[in-house]
Amino acid sequence: MKQSILLLSILALMALSCDRTPVITIDPNAKDPYKENMINANKIISQSEDTKISSYIERRGWDMKQLPNGEYLQEVEKGEGGAIDFEDTISVSYSVSFLTGTTVYPHEEETFVVGQHKPTVGLDRAVLELHHGSKARLILPSSLGYGVVGDGDKIP
Repeated sequence: MKQSILLLSILALMALSCDRTPVITIDPNAKDPYKENMINANKIISQSEDTKISSYIERRGWDMKQLPNGEYLQEVEKGEGGAIDFEDTISVSYSVSFLTGTTVYPHEEETFVVGQHKPTVGLDRAVLELHHGSKARLILPSSLGYGVVGDGDKIP
């Protein structure tokens, strides 16, 4: 059964550089120093992105909640339909912008099965918080958007 949802906008935070270069020291006693360094670097990047996203939301006065996986969601208008469930087929209409205001994709439409949407796992998870017909605002950290590989076109 095809059901639809309209997402007012998705503001994607992708591939932001850190405000500072992390200093990573190698622990000679670590079992896998490379793995430990990668974990520490990812934590620094994640904290930097979270700070930027929180500041962005605060400047706009948006009432967004942070979901357990790190997405920020605001249901701007609750849909008339029931809650979206895993394996529902939904259609979304959205735009993608960086926090800098640069619009990457001005208008996209897509139909997918919830739980099987691979490129942007954050979108897939966030729609489970909405109702069919809702309008929402969503901000994804890069790890839940197109991640390290980008989208091969406009998002590095």
